[in-house]
Formats: sequence, C-alpha cells, structure tokens
Amino acid sequence: MTARVPLITCVAVLAFFAGITGVRLAYTLAYVLVLLLVVAFFWSRSLARRIRVTRESPGGSYMMGEPFEETFTAHNTSGLRLPYCEVSDRSRLEGYAPGRAFSLSAGGSVSWTARGTFTRRGRHVFGPLEARLGDPFGLFPRRVRVAGETEVLVYPAIHALPNVIPQWSGSSLADVRRGRPVDVPPDVSTIRDYAPTDGLSRIHWRSTARTGQLMSRVFDTGQSADLLVMLDLQRGMHAGRGTESSLEYAVSIAGSVCHGALRRSQAVGLVTNDHDGTAFGAGRGETQRLRILEYLALARDDGTVPLADTIRRHGEGWRGRGALIVITSNRNSEWVEALVDTSTRGQRHLCIFVEPTSFGAPGHALRVPAAWRLALDWWLVRRGDVLSAGHPVSAAG
Repeated sequence: MTARVPLITCVAVLAFFAGITGVRLAYTLAYVLVLLLVVAFFWSRSLARRIRVTRESPGGSYMMGEPFEETFTAHNTSGLRLPYCEVSDRSRLEGYAPGRAFSLSAGGSVSWTARGTFTRRGRHVFGPLEARLGDPFGLFPRRVRVAGETEVLVYPAIHALPNVIPQWSGSSLADVRRGRPVDVPPDVSTIRDYAPTDGLSRIHWRSTARTGQLMSRVFDTGQSADLLVMLDLQRGMHAGRGTESSLEYAVSIAGSVCHGALRRSQAVGLVTNDHDGTAFGAGRGETQRLRILEYLALARDDGTVPLADTIRRHGEGWRGRGALIVITSNRNSEWVEALVDTSTRGQRHLCIFVEPTSFGAPGHALRVPAAWRLALDWWLVRRGDVLSAGHPVSAAG
C-alpha cells in the first residue's frame, strides 16, 4: 500500500490539473498511470494464484539431537515472470530458518534443501509456508500460504547407560561394573506370587503344585529382573530452563533407563506424579518402549502429589517383583525414607538424583548420609555431566 500512495496521489493531481487546464499531456499521463496500476494489480493477482511450493518434510518420530532434512520446490505455473518471491517458514523449531528469496521466469522452478537438528523434545510442526510476492513495480505485494503443515514427535535424548542395572540378592551396583551383565547366570533367588505380566517360563511349577496357586521365580541377575522407574514430575522441584534444566536431564535419563532395560528383554514399568498420575504397568517389547517414549516426549512437571506419597502407593505393590529406580530433584528426605521402607532383603533400589542447585536452584546441594548409601544405590547427576560415553541412540534403535 505504501508504494501505491505516491502513484495514486500523482494520478489525482494530474486529473485535477487536466480538468482545469485541458492540457492533453496531463490527460495522457493520468491514463498511463491508471493503466500501470491496473496491469500491476492483475499481474500480482495472477502470480499469487499460480505460484506452487511443495516441501518434503520428515515424518514419524525422532530423538533429540537427530538431524533432519527438508527439500523445497517452487514452481511458477503462470505465463508471467515472477520478479521476486520470498518464502518463509512459520515453524517454531529453534535455530531453523529454511526460507529463501528468488525470482522465476514464466513456467520456471527452483529447488533447495534445508537441514536442521531437533534440539527439543515434544510435538513439532513444520509449516505452514508463506510466500511474499508481487508485480515488477512493487505496487501490489501479496502474502499467500503455499504449503501446509506436517508434524513429528521428538523423543527425549536416549543415552547408553550400561552401568544402570537393577541389582538383586544383596549385590551392589559396583558388582556388575566389574563384568558384563550377560556373564551373570540367571540363578533363582526367591519365589513370589505370579503376576499377570509374567511369562510362562517364569512359573515355578513345583511351588505352584505345593501351594495350589501360581508362583513365579525371581532371578538374581539384573538383566532378568523386572524394573519400575519412578519419575518425579512434581511442580516446583526442577530448576533451569530449556534443554539445560533438571527436568530435561531427568526425562532423558528415564527414557534411557527404560529403553535400555526393554532392549535387554526386561519387563519395565513407569510411574510419575504428574497432573494425571500417569502410570504404565510393567511390560516388554517394542510396544511398551514406544508407549513410554511417546509419553516422555510430552511430559511436563505439573504434578501436585509429593514423591513420597507416590512411592508409598506404588512401591508396596511392587515389593518383591523387581528393582525400583527413582529419578528426582527433590531434596526432601521423606521420599528417601519411603523408598527404603519398600525394599526387601537382598534388594537394592537405585536413586538417580539430578542436583537442582547445579541448574540454578537456590539453597544447598543434597548431602547423601552414609546410612542412605548403605540402604540404596545412588547416582548424582549435575549440569554438564556426560550421561554416556557414546552418542545418543537413534529413534529406531
């Protein structure tokens, strides 16, 4: 509109002057300028209707840190030259700007490729694309939407955590670090009541015949034990912002633990104290892995139930079934006492504490007394710690 104002003003002045003086040149100039406006209007309108832009975007699911690539193609299907076109993307992917400016001849086309990296978990939308174009004189610029939206789900970063393996029969976390878990024989340590998620191979038939009810064997190798992961999502417990926050570290660790255990054919469950009290019963296989990762991709710390209450509620029902891993930034000692109360003889739970003070939280860092270390295994994680020596696992892995 700004570019048209001087021209329209000039036409008005010329028409007024021609009407008063009758000078033919003034009439001629006024008609030429009016014709210019008409031509520019229909030129711009035709281009806006005949510009086509397609994009080949990634789809499905990805992991944080994975790269992606998009291919764009713009085609001018009109019989007029496109003097300028600026394509911009309305995606909100941090650090990603695939737009481009170009001009096209009648029937011409141009293609380009843009690359980026998924830096945040969650549901991300590619698009829509918007094109800013106009006539050769710049009198009638237009903005048109030229491509739709596509959506992807980005899982939290998954790291190889070979040392985080639940222990049984009084073994400490350090015992497995001396050798590979596959070297530990699946010896039976005790018998417990049968659970619906147990396989037939786990049933101890002699005890079943003696008691008259199904009984399951409990193995003392961490690789064959069931695992319950408790992720603390209580509001106000985490610190930091964006990817450098204790929440993102905790979610990534939870996903890594579940991913690794399920790849070892363990039955894995996930319990949180978020707003909905989300809980996944113990299960095996790819379906369970995807259910857990899809939830963690969108998880938020919006809960109001204290972690200690969650441990008491779910820990008692888990007693004797397997190991329990708690991932939290809560410096209150009440949840530690609740976790110790759920332990049984020959079983050591693991506490993964993401230190909130290293992410900017006020107050003092958590001190782990000797009594806590005797009763539980601990892994203290601070901002900047390398969670694994290798690279993040891909979504397919």
